[in-house]
Amino acid sequence: MRKSPLLLTLLLFLCACAGNFVASCTKPQPVYLGLSTPGTELSPEQAVELQAAASFLAGLLARELVPLGMEFLGTELAAEPRLGTELHPDLVLELSSRWVFELIHGDRAVPNGSPQLSETELPDTPFLLSRTWMVPCTKVPDGRQDAALEDCLLGKEELLSLRELAPPYVALRVDGLSADDEAYPLVRLVEARLGVAEEGLTEKARAKAETLAGQLAAKLGVALAAVANPLVEPKPEILWLASAGDLMLDRGAGEILLREGPESLFFGAAKILEEADLAIVNLEGAVSSRGYREEKTYNFRFSPPVAGALKKSGIDAVLLANNHVFDWGPQAFLDTLEHVGAAGLGILGAGPDRGAAAAPWVFQKKGITVRAFGIGSFPPERSGWSGARMAAGEGTPGILHGYGSVEALKEVLSAGAIGEDAPGILAGDAEQYLNIVFFHGGEEWTNRPDRATREWYTDIIRAGADLLIGSHPHIVQGFEWIEGKPVFWSLGNFVFAGMENTGGGDEGLLIRLGYWGTELVYVEPYPLALTGPRVRLAPMEKLSGFYALSK
Repeated sequence: MRKSPLLLTLLLFLCACAGNFVASCTKPQPVYLGLSTPGTELSPEQAVELQAAASFLAGLLARELVPLGMEFLGTELAAEPRLGTELHPDLVLELSSRWVFELIHGDRAVPNGSPQLSETELPDTPFLLSRTWMVPCTKVPDGRQDAALEDCLLGKEELLSLRELAPPYVALRVDGLSADDEAYPLVRLVEARLGVAEEGLTEKARAKAETLAGQLAAKLGVALAAVANPLVEPKPEILWLASAGDLMLDRGAGEILLREGPESLFFGAAKILEEADLAIVNLEGAVSSRGYREEKTYNFRFSPPVAGALKKSGIDAVLLANNHVFDWGPQAFLDTLEHVGAAGLGILGAGPDRGAAAAPWVFQKKGITVRAFGIGSFPPERSGWSGARMAAGEGTPGILHGYGSVEALKEVLSAGAIGEDAPGILAGDAEQYLNIVFFHGGEEWTNRPDRATREWYTDIIRAGADLLIGSHPHIVQGFEWIEGKPVFWSLGNFVFAGMENTGGGDEGLLIRLGYWGTELVYVEPYPLALTGPRVRLAPMEKLSGFYALSK
């Protein structure tokens, strides 16, 4: 009997329905994975932090879940994850955040992987998803260098991540610890713990979920180990720079340094200089036993062994572009270049010709190349002696001096050239460059920069300098940001006998600066008190004048 088309269509439809029914019965029900947070209330910062980690985790696991027959139950964090009102998770990855100092004995984060797991064993340690160094911060300058951990935790201090820190803010230490210390407490961790849902599962479903949990934990460990997680910050490396003002080793100071050592000359300042990664000062005078006295108001000269003693004290380089390096004539100046260089000290702002004087001294450490430049620009003395007489030229030894030298320095800064006096260090060898300029100039015995000095500093900043440190006024001047770059107008005197009763010449400033890459994160000034040829750290209250002059 011939079947009608209508009947044939009906039979095909019924077959299709039956096939779908069988497929639906045999297709395994997916196991749902939810992302959750602890039930405690989160701050806005914590919520953002956890959601960023959740998004990273979801992207990491997107391809790992399908082979396991698993699906995400949404990627938004919630205390009780669910889809609509019907679906609840079988497995839960709970994300939480805590401070590194809250880790209890025996509890450890898994930095980039997981412990060895069997297919049915759940991890007893969390997976590390995010690690952030947080710092209490303040505007420079406000007289503080340290914050109490308790105040940070109670919200009494403003906290920023180290990568968010930007001028005019700088970081404070926490109970005396900086961010590069091993025991630094304000490191924020975001971790994930994998577990089976506590409710809503049959015995069979729970057994399946436990098996899948072990497999997922192993895959998550492998996945975390295979990628560079941008949310897990490496421990920061801070480059510490120490600097002080005019170091004049005549009038008995050099003899104390050679006979008794730096602790008897610099006292507490000696430790700061020695512990710094890089220490630079302005050396006021010639290092020589030869030469003739120039017709100047004051003439300073130090015995050649002083150069080696300075190197042993922790000083790495000296500024020679000043008004006293030629005090004993051209021969003593050439001796100075020889003795300072032979001692292993870097030379800033002076050389056998103008090109060498303009070239930077280069120092490399902690992934940073520091290029330190020196320049002088000071008015003629009352005796009539002028710094123009000691300016370096083409084939002429001398210092980088005057307006034309400022233009030469700007050209070198803008070109990004590295000096030939840096053996083994080539452009591109280090990851980051920090340009520091030491400027000896301005008006003496004034507590504020003159207009010409301010204009030159601004030009040098715009040419590429990251930090400017001034000397020559013999008086401590203030601190200022110029277009986001730090400027110390004058650090005053460091060691300079005979400065009593001069109206401020017996005071100085020692600075310790902490750089993370090319970003200034710590500014730590210390007041100095000069007594005869010796110098000591003064009470911190003595910084009030420096802060009053700063912006």
